[in-house]
Formats: sequence, structure tokens, C-alpha cells
Amino acid sequence: MRRRDARVQEPGTLGARGAARHGEAPGTPRHMNAPKGLPLWLKVTAVTVSVLLVAGIAFAAYWVIRLQSNISKAPLSAGATRTEAAANDATDRLQILILGSDTRDGKNSQYGSTQDSTGYGQSDVMMLLDISADNKRVSLTSFPRDLLVNVPSCTDPKTNTVYQPHSNVMINSAMAEAGIGCAVDTVNKLTGLQIDHFMMADFNAVKELSNAVGGVNVCVSDAVYDPDSGLRLPKGTSSVQGEQALAFLRTRHGFGDGSDLGRIQAQQGFLSSLTRKIKSDGTLGNPQSLLSIADAVTKNLTVDEGLASVQSLLTIGSRLKDVDLSKVAFVSVPTQPAAVDPNRLELVQPQATQLFAAMRANLDLTTPGATAAPSASPSP
Repeated sequence: MRRRDARVQEPGTLGARGAARHGEAPGTPRHMNAPKGLPLWLKVTAVTVSVLLVAGIAFAAYWVIRLQSNISKAPLSAGATRTEAAANDATDRLQILILGSDTRDGKNSQYGSTQDSTGYGQSDVMMLLDISADNKRVSLTSFPRDLLVNVPSCTDPKTNTVYQPHSNVMINSAMAEAGIGCAVDTVNKLTGLQIDHFMMADFNAVKELSNAVGGVNVCVSDAVYDPDSGLRLPKGTSSVQGEQALAFLRTRHGFGDGSDLGRIQAQQGFLSSLTRKIKSDGTLGNPQSLLSIADAVTKNLTVDEGLASVQSLLTIGSRLKDVDLSKVAFVSVPTQPAAVDPNRLELVQPQATQLFAAMRANLDLTTPGATAAPSASPSP
């Protein structure tokens, strides 16, 4: 009986011999055994992927936060009533007013005193970018800064000061009193359109953007020297960047008759060359180059609330990157010396009315002679 009792075990346990036979530690249930270790290569791969994933998320988050913090914003309107619904940036026709400010604040102080640009500054450049809904055509319509227009009543969004309408004043002064929204309202009143967004850049934006792309090729038929802007170019093709790129866009005496019309042609030629370079270099498909450009632009960019996000700007960029360059039209509103002041410009009629009607009708301005109504006489 004693020997039989020595073999008696506690219920639910295995003896040492049974445990050894099953490869288990004494007293350990089978279902609690630890699994066999993963292969070393799989562990290394898992750790590497995890590190890359975390690094990628951190990198993306850094750039989104950085670019977002770069962006400044302002109201789209200075009090005008909008009757159209907001456009879908990804799928609708988009009209964006592009402005170049002559403000001398901050990094721009080297180009003159604040007395040279009163209030919010004046618009040295004013172009209306029009992107078709199918992304197959783009037009840029330039408005000379010397063009005399009627500015509507505008309210300063910072002070709520109401400024009364002005008649026969230069279009570049529209935003000086009440801000960028007043410039948008003025172009809307002039053309009968309702602009969806605006982008305003200062002097520094041109320098940094031209540096980011490694220079922009420009071609002149004769050697140019303008002591006022500092532009100095030999005859033929040159690559301009930094200060020379800015001088090329600012000069009034380097081209044509020294009027703003010659400068508009230079600005359109510069943008055309910049567009070709960006597309031919594959910049929009190169993350490093694209981030460099985005950083340079957003640090010197003011946009309306609807565009004040990295995602919105990326949406606009993605719509432009595949546009055929042959379907990009550079247009200038038809003007002539003003009757009240030959140093200023006024619209030529009926050509200006026909152009604005064609824009409202969303006609293809890349097709020569596109108008909304037949002209009574040949256009010059």
C-alpha cells in the first residue's frame, strides 16, 4: 500500500517522468507553452519597416506644420456681396487673382521706405489665373497697374473703416486703403466675374522662388541696363535669379517705351519660362525640389481663407502640373493712353467688353479671336 500511495499524484498534474516525456516543465499546462522565436531576418525587417514608417510620418508632419505656419491669410472680399456658391477647388473652374505687392515692410525694406507703399501696399503685378474645370486650358489675363478704373466702396477688415467709391483711379491703388479684398472686388466690378481666390506675393518671393528652381531663362533682343531697377543683361538669353530676377520683373525702363505694358510682356515671358522649366525638369514630381519651392513660396505668400491650407495649395498644384503648355494663354486687357492723362491707361472699347464677356462665358482664350460676340470692326 505504501508503494502504491507513492505513485499517487495530485489531480490535474503530471509526474516528472510524464513532463519530461511531453517536453514540458513540471506543472506547466500544455496550452501555456511559449511559441518558438521568430526568425532573426523577420525581426530585423519588422523593426526596419517600423522605423521607416515612424520617420516618414514625422517627416510629413514636420513639413505640413512648417508650410502651414508659413501661410498668411486675408479676407477674399472687402464687403461686396457674392451671389455664386464657393467653387470646388478640385473639380470646378477656378479663377485666382495673382498679385505682386510693392510693400516695403520687413525683408522688403531695402527697396525703399514705407512711404513708397502706403497702407497695405499697392499691386505691382495683377494677373487673373483661370483654370478650366477639365484642367485642359489655362489663361493668365494681365491688368496694367496704370489702368484707370472705378473702385467700389470697401471696408478695411482690420479697422472696419468704410472707404467710399473712387472714380478714375489707378487699379494698383485698390488695395492700398482696405486691403487685398478691395482689389478683388475691383476686378470683379470691372469684369463682371466673381473671383474664387487670390494669392499675393512680395518682392522676396520672386528672389527665393527663382533661386529654388536654379534660375529662369529670359531672352532680350538688345543689351539692357536700367539703373532704377538694377537690371543689367547682355543681348540674348540669360539665366536670372535672386536680385536679377526681381529686377527683371520690376523694370519699367528696360523694355519697350518704358511704360507698364513693356513690363507686363516681361512678366508674362518670365512666367512662361518658369513654367516650362518646372515642367521640363520634372520639378513637380521631385519631392525635394517641390518642398523647396513650396517653402520659398509659402513664406512670402498671402492667400484668402479658402486657400489657407497646405492641402488646398496642393490641390491647385496637382491641377496645373499636367496642363499642356500649348493651352496656356497669356492675355493683356486692351488699353490705350487715357484721355484724362496720357501717362495713364484706359480700356479700349468694344474689345475690352468682348474680352470680359468671353471670360464670363468661359470661352477658350487659347484660341485666337475668341469673343463672346462678333466684333463690328476688326480688332487691332
